[in-house]
Amino acid sequence: MKRSKATIAKTAALIMAAMMASAAMPMSIYAVPSGGTTSSSSDTDLQTALTTVKKRINVPDELTEFEYSTGEEYKTKIYNFIWHKKDEYSPRLEVNVVGNTITYYNYYDSSKNYYGGASIAKLSNDQIIAKAKEYVYQLDPDLKDKVKFELGYLSINNDKVNVSFSRYENDVPVSPNGGSVTIDKNTGELISFSANWWENASFDPPKNAKTEKEIEEAYKSLCKLTPYYKITTNWETKEKTARIVYEPDFNSEIDAFTGKKSTIWEDMQNEDGTPYYGGYYANPATGVDAVEEAAVEETADNDAGVYFTEAELKKIEIDKSLITPEQAFEQLKKDKFAALTDDYEIKSYDVYSDETTDRPVPLANDKNPDSKEKEKEPNYYMSINFSVKSNLKNTYKGYKNISVQINAKTGSIVNIYKYSKSGDLPKLDVSNAKAIADSVSKTYAKDMISGYKPDKSNSDPVKTWGTNNEYYETSRTFVYNRYVNGIQVYGDWIHITVDSEGTVTNYSFNHTEDVEFPSADILSADEAFAKLYEQMDFNYYYDGWITKDGKVKTYLIYQMDFFYLNAKTGKLCSWNGEDAKESIDTTKIKYTDIKGIPQEKAILELQRHGAMLSEDKKFRPNDNIEYKEFENLLYSALNDDVLVAEEVEVPVEGQSGISKKADTSKYITREQAAVIFTKASGYGKYAELKGIYKTPFSDVKSSNENIGAIAIAYAKGFLKGENGKFDGEKNITRAEAAQIIYDYIIDHQNTAK
Repeated sequence: MKRSKATIAKTAALIMAAMMASAAMPMSIYAVPSGGTTSSSSDTDLQTALTTVKKRINVPDELTEFEYSTGEEYKTKIYNFIWHKKDEYSPRLEVNVVGNTITYYNYYDSSKNYYGGASIAKLSNDQIIAKAKEYVYQLDPDLKDKVKFELGYLSINNDKVNVSFSRYENDVPVSPNGGSVTIDKNTGELISFSANWWENASFDPPKNAKTEKEIEEAYKSLCKLTPYYKITTNWETKEKTARIVYEPDFNSEIDAFTGKKSTIWEDMQNEDGTPYYGGYYANPATGVDAVEEAAVEETADNDAGVYFTEAELKKIEIDKSLITPEQAFEQLKKDKFAALTDDYEIKSYDVYSDETTDRPVPLANDKNPDSKEKEKEPNYYMSINFSVKSNLKNTYKGYKNISVQINAKTGSIVNIYKYSKSGDLPKLDVSNAKAIADSVSKTYAKDMISGYKPDKSNSDPVKTWGTNNEYYETSRTFVYNRYVNGIQVYGDWIHITVDSEGTVTNYSFNHTEDVEFPSADILSADEAFAKLYEQMDFNYYYDGWITKDGKVKTYLIYQMDFFYLNAKTGKLCSWNGEDAKESIDTTKIKYTDIKGIPQEKAILELQRHGAMLSEDKKFRPNDNIEYKEFENLLYSALNDDVLVAEEVEVPVEGQSGISKKADTSKYITREQAAVIFTKASGYGKYAELKGIYKTPFSDVKSSNENIGAIAIAYAKGFLKGENGKFDGEKNITRAEAAQIIYDYIIDHQNTAK
């Protein structure tokens, strides 16, 4: 089975992100009654927009105050209407209108609570979708016959359920047109609505579009597959594994009519267009964390009578062999790239080893990368922070702060970082800066540089921008990538930054040791593409943007989702080459072995709400349920309904929660289920109280260490007996477990509501 297409899933995500995450009150939808005000040719734009809303939405009489705001974007009027009580925030009705389309509805009422405990939806999936359709078509009649609906995730502990809808034209989905409607899963009442919709948009018929087979050939010419060695570490065993992974360098849109890279976003940028009214775009902020200065307080202890262990003495001897910060300072003043002088002073330093778990470790060490022999002793490092002397700070023109990391035994430099420079820099001379970077790499990384190659970007011409090229590049980070067997090792690099005055402001590297690299016999690019097309389809959809004059420009698009391929097998994989686990929608699995059994409804209802026991078509109802399976199922069902989330451990023989006479295998007994329930529902501490519990079961002795748990589980209606017996040592089947939990939820739901 091919991976399911992403198509318009991103539409619902964008719409949902714009919705307010607040409780809401159901609305009434109605047509304007006779005698109601209607719009006329003399109405203002506000009257027209307000009439559009009030034809479709009933504003409660209690909301006597009305506010609005309006604006125009891309030749389109946008209105925001708010109704509320006088001097009160709640309840509050808010509606947005763009043109003739209601794009947002929310009735906030702080007294409403949709998280009132565990419950099973009283409406079926079909009824929920039918209700969603009814609301969408009443709010925006023009959407009828243009959208397809999909039920979202049902939760046991949330009475809200979301139904997303996507626009289709010529039977092709339209991104980003669609939205979502949220309703009460028990009553069907509307909670909120949100949509994005292009009015008066046209869509070229797809009859002349290229076939997916033709696009496959076009994609091969647009996309280059590059193999990388990807290394992962097992953090328990410390063993490293390298795999070869193909990565694509292209996942942009492809024009469905030409087979070439689409110009959709370049066109939008050139014409100052937008895909959404109100836009959702923002640029992430970047920056560099400041280095904290640590004050060191010296203390003197009377060491009389103190003795040291052998391990302590060993560390003391190692410490004596390490370079002092003062010695390091003198060495660094002789290093032309560190460029430290007597203008600087030591502000702080830190010494640690790579065996210390609570300290920062360097990106890598400077052992011989080709050596297979592991050192018996850990590597020791020193991080030293230098700052220009206080009396020079106001006038100093160079870099005022320098941080250096060295090997504390040898003094070799691991990392350099300089920051806080005063004054402007001239334009970068790329050739000169590159020569300095090459010299640094051969100096600091001389033991490993032979396995690295300079990145092609190192030699790019100097970058300038601005109307008259008044802005220019003043520094550059030169990159050197590691290669083994002609294949780049992902994540192993050397970075060297040089400014236009020839100062080295950064040297750092990451180099992985003690790893075996598999041979480079991999699939060819053509073979890899063939494997890809067997497993993935192209997304096929309309997309577009709004022009400055309010028109909509649409494009028919093919697009391949980003992927990783194991370069030896051609299988889709995770980023590091491990086999990818296909995402399974467990709520849609059709079980083949539960038809007609007494627990069928309970199993299907729990499945519908995401509380699952099986990810394949075999539910295995008569198999005993495993301890962890029961625990996970119970916790997923109760979730927000728990009073106290207590830790539950798998028991061993003799431990509280399991009878010594009971089956001590991985399967759970009724007695163990009672213990888990009391913990999951917050009654664990009460169940441990002694001498206060009695049960109606003849086979539960007062001396039973779990009598409290059994009594509470019975009293809460979680576990019932039969013929006066509890049968605590009896195993529970998977079907019985589903029924027990379902019955408890239904009883709780009927009591709570």
